[in-house]
Amino acid sequence: MKYGLIADIHGNLEALQVVLAELRDEGIDQYICLGDVVGYGADPNECLELVKGLEPVIIAGNHDWASVGKTDISYFNPSAREAVLWTRNQLTKENMDYLRNLRLTEEFKNFVVVHSTLVSPQTWGYILTISDAKASFAHQTRQLCFIGHSHQPVIVMEDGDGNCEALPGFSLELPQGHRYIVNIGSVGQPRDGDPRAAFALYDTPSKQVEVKRVEYDIKLAQDKIIRAGLPRNLALRLEYGR
Repeated sequence: MKYGLIADIHGNLEALQVVLAELRDEGIDQYICLGDVVGYGADPNECLELVKGLEPVIIAGNHDWASVGKTDISYFNPSAREAVLWTRNQLTKENMDYLRNLRLTEEFKNFVVVHSTLVSPQTWGYILTISDAKASFAHQTRQLCFIGHSHQPVIVMEDGDGNCEALPGFSLELPQGHRYIVNIGSVGQPRDGDPRAAFALYDTPSKQVEVKRVEYDIKLAQDKIIRAGLPRNLALRLEYGR
């Protein structure tokens, strides 16, 4: 089975279209979306319709639930809050119902997916440190956990003795006796200094995981954000990957 994993699209249709073209060339058997299809970008309905058309396994992100009133937005920064309220007014009733019914986690034979962390998925915590990773590993019953949320791709390994470290690079083969948390990065709003859209592949026969990057038309995505009347900084940050 070959899985194509995407996360944190955030209404960026230009990035999503390019990523999906790359994934089609990979011969994907099953698509998985780790949440935050909407929020920040100018095309929430268009992105959600594209994702739904993949017949994916899809879980909720904080912006997905915030856009339908299921998550408190008082802790969101002002630009994020404004984008949530704008998105809420754009979404069709059908798409609002779809987002409202998304689950927080899904389990597979040897991996689990969650938007944020397994410790408490509904509170949208981050895995930014080794301590954060250790806390999530304590709740992980599968060899692999795929996450998004921070928009920063990284692979964290836990060895058989419980020692954890962030691995260099963005690909690996899965040996026995180790567990992994793989942040697959963001399709629509990268924050690791690389503005290219990120996505991941997981090939079960070869036991290989890879996070990949692809360029897209950032200028068009920026122009649409500005024309929509969304906060200008949401457009500017796309070219810097921050």
